[in-house]
This record gives sequence, C-alpha cells and structure tokens, in this order.
Amino acid sequence: MKPGFALSLSEDGISLLHRAAGGWRLVGSVSLDTSDLGSALANLRAKAEKLAEGPIFCKLIVPNSQIRYLTLETGLVDDSVRMDIAQAALNGATPYPVDELAFDLSQDGPLTHVAAVAIETLDEAESFAESHGFGPTSFVAAPGEQAFLGEPFFGTARSIRGTDVDPDGIAVVNIGPADIPVSEPSPPVDEEPESTSAAETEPPAYQVETDLVDLSIHSDEPPIPAPAFSSRRHKSSN
Repeated sequence: MKPGFALSLSEDGISLLHRAAGGWRLVGSVSLDTSDLGSALANLRAKAEKLAEGPIFCKLIVPNSQIRYLTLETGLVDDSVRMDIAQAALNGATPYPVDELAFDLSQDGPLTHVAAVAIETLDEAESFAESHGFGPTSFVAAPGEQAFLGEPFFGTARSIRGTDVDPDGIAVVNIGPADIPVSEPSPPVDEEPESTSAAETEPPAYQVETDLVDLSIHSDEPPIPAPAFSSRRHKSSN
C-alpha cells in the first residue's frame, strides 16, 4: 500500500499533505501554540476525510532535528559491506545504541548517505498520530538540504505490522494547497405549527381568511471537541 496522506511533525507545528499528481498538496497546518490543539487537529482531520471519503492513512514525516545524517566514504562495495560500515559509523554517533536506531542508506557513487532516528522517537510519533485519528502507516523524513538521495524510510508502524508499505523514491514536496470539497449546508428543519381545536361557536355572518405562517427553527450544533507532538526522541518500528 501507499498512504494517501503525509503528516509532517515539527517543533513549530503539524502539517497534513495529500498525495497528488506531481507532488503533495497541503490540506492544512496547525501551530503547536494553538489554544485547543485537539480541536484544531480534529478539524484538520475532517478536511482530509472529505478528500479520502473515509478514514485516512498517513506516513509520518519525522523532523530533521530528530535525525542524524552522516555521509561515509565507503567506495563501491556491496550492500552487506555498506550496511556493516554504516552500523560501525553510527556506533557512538547518537545517544542511542545502534540496535535502538532505525536507519536508511542511499548510495551516491563512492559515498553512502545515512539517515538514522531513535526507535523511541518513532514510537512517540505513532502514538501521537493514532491518538488524533491520523492512521499512521510508516515513518519517513524530508532531507531538504541534508545529504541524502530520495526519501529516508524508517519502516512501518506497529499498528499495521504485517502490511506491506511501498516506500516513495522521492521525498514529500508541497506543490500548493489541496482542493477540498465544500459540504453543502443542510436545509433548515420546518416545524409544523401545533393544531388547536377551537371552541364551537355560531357561524359568523361573514368569513375571515387567515394566513398561517410556518416558523423555521435553525439549530447550530456545537463543534465536537477533539483531543494534546511533544518532541521527544522515538524508536522506529522494525
């Protein structure tokens, strides 16, 4: 599977993007300083559900501040040797033992680029996304100016373990706002006037015509309250 959405987590805010031709389109962003983060994220999810026409599934973009990038001169070696060299280089390069890291490699001629993240960080990101209904599927990064070819892929989420998630060869690129369908407002509900039985009287000598007017009652339902990415370091699900 390939998730249709990408949830970008950073220290400044949270952005949701929708897969589109030529890149990814921005559904919306939420600042971490918002007074009601849960409600803001619920509104963001509701916009995405209009595009997906149902539950949404997201790859989670881990902030680069939580990722250790390395470039190694490995020469032209096979993949198993490249992996051994990368593991040796990561030993002591982060506060975590190598077996508590998830990492990905990209070959650039005689160079090998490494992107590594704590599995603990990935666990925290998954828990956050799940708690707000964003259906996490996998973990990636957006290298930007960092030396890495393509999109670093750190594995699948625990919640869908056993499901194959196809990595993207290209990192997420925002190409503009998403075109979100607009829901038509529901028509007002007319309330039938209660019928009253009039007392019997003698028929009048003349007839008076009375126009009855229906009263429309409009009720605005209050928004449904929603659930509050602390930026600790996570583990990747491998």
